[in-house]
Amino acid sequence: MNIDRKFAIDAVNPVSGKRYTHENAVLFCAKDQAFLDVLPLYLEACKKRGSNAEHLESIKLLTERVTEFQRTESKVPDTLGGEITRCVDGIEL
Repeated sequence: MNIDRKFAIDAVNPVSGKRYTHENAVLFCAKDQAFLDVLPLYLEACKKRGSNAEHLESIKLLTERVTEFQRTESKVPDTLGGEITRCVDGIEL
């Protein structure tokens, strides 16, 4: 199933070697202002589920990096143009 319809993802975890695509992952843009609202919720959800301390610390550090990035580049997220056909209707272009 194409979970992330907005992006064609091809990512590799450099430590584990696991590969992620739009079929098993989603991508958030660092410039997305709403992403900073999501990160604290994700942190709390991971705490609740028993994630290890290193994972929780990595989320905190990510939040700091995204905050710093957004000081110079940020925007309100939108889905526009041809993205609507892909994201909403699920039609490959």
